[in-house]
Amino acid sequence: MNQSGDLKPPHANPANRIGLDYRQHGIARLGFPRIDVHSHVNDVSHTRALLDAADCFEIGAIVSMTALAKLPDIAAAHPDRFRFIAVPQWRKFEVTSEFRALWCDDLRAFSANGSRWCKFWVAPPMRGDRGLTLQSEFLRPVIETALALNFQFMVHVGDPSVWFAPGARYSDAAKYGSKIDQYPQLDWFAEFVAPRTVIAAHMGGSAEDPTFLDRLLSRHANLMLDTSATKWIVREVSRHPLAIRELVTKWPDRVLFGSDIVTDEQHDFEHYASRYWAQETLWQTDYRGESPIDDPDAANPPRLHGVALPPDVLKKVFRENALRIKIAS
Repeated sequence: MNQSGDLKPPHANPANRIGLDYRQHGIARLGFPRIDVHSHVNDVSHTRALLDAADCFEIGAIVSMTALAKLPDIAAAHPDRFRFIAVPQWRKFEVTSEFRALWCDDLRAFSANGSRWCKFWVAPPMRGDRGLTLQSEFLRPVIETALALNFQFMVHVGDPSVWFAPGARYSDAAKYGSKIDQYPQLDWFAEFVAPRTVIAAHMGGSAEDPTFLDRLLSRHANLMLDTSATKWIVREVSRHPLAIRELVTKWPDRVLFGSDIVTDEQHDFEHYASRYWAQETLWQTDYRGESPIDDPDAANPPRLHGVALPPDVLKKVFRENALRIKIAS
């Protein structure tokens, strides 16, 4: 493979559909460890393949949304590699006072284990299936507990625009709301917890609309974006790379690198490496060609169009911004 997009013959692997050698990926090293601020490492047994891929792509610290019960084993095995974002016990989730009390207890336990960030997942299914947004009274005691514990925040509010199309998973607007309906809660939350930092995951849930993201960042000085959800971000950034480049270079202190890697016993080195390769290629180069990652929401074949951020901006996105907000060290 070369940077002009000349590719090897297709392979069946959905994480390497164009037959790349991820260990010899050919992109210039930046010479400093990157920080992945958004991952989901689910068990210590998964870390070997993940760290193998991370080492190939200069990934240093990895910030993970890991279940509280799994945190001690991962932290003990890799004390200098992983940092943790507090999350609730999703499998037990209920809109009850008992679960809310458990959530608050878990926040205290995460804090005692060194976590300084917590995550609120309020994507459309939370509204449609639970009747909840960040503004719901049910969540207010949880938010207040997090504030009292001095947490900073990550939130997930929006999902891909294609999922709101007719016949797609959120086409029932009466149940889920429209895409734009997901955002009043983010405006409210950013103001309510200010000056605490709020990271809006997955490019704020709206990589499809750089102008909208620019307005969000303009309204809230405490708001940041991360680049996680690799398939989604690659797909949408590649549709308007110049506009995204302008956005990130306008706000270089407000964007963080994240992969959204989810570990699993079924995933191997190639799966994890594909996410890091795609993110690196997207932000660091002007590559134009096929994406190595299968994407059912993209055109066939899926495309990747790099935005070639300037070196000083890359260093901020890949490392310095994460250090400044102390999400990792």
